[in-house]
Amino acid sequence: MDNQDFTPKTFWQRPEGTTGMIILAGLLIGGGYLLYTALPVLIGLAANTLYLALMLLALAAIVYMVLDPKMRNLVGYMYKSFMRWLTGLFVQIDPIGILKSYVEDLEDNLSKMNKQINKLRGQMHKLKEIIFNNKKAIEDNLQLASKAKE
Repeated sequence: MDNQDFTPKTFWQRPEGTTGMIILAGLLIGGGYLLYTALPVLIGLAANTLYLALMLLALAAIVYMVLDPKMRNLVGYMYKSFMRWLTGLFVQIDPIGILKSYVEDLEDNLSKMNKQINKLRGQMHKLKEIIFNNKKAIEDNLQLASKAKE
């Protein structure tokens, strides 16, 4: 088997990535709407110097978290883990679990096929009996016809 052409899927190509995209889009839209509705209050708070200083401090902390690679990785891993957990609630991600459910489906199909095979055997037996009875009736009728000729 040639593994040189194998490239693992990125986070965004896997099922949890799709969930992540939907959640991220929802968060961005919701955050934008929240900022839009809270903007008059923020402008009012910025008029006070103490509140302005606290808001700038909070903004600096957020900018630091965005720019710091360790914090970005930590938040990214937390986000990916949460998306994997969330996706796992309605889609089976575990490869071993997927194979186990596939084997269960195959066993179920095998039992259904065995039932159908048994039904076919029963039908074949009934047809063989009908054929045997018809041949016997033909022979009896031929013998009766030959006796009637004599």
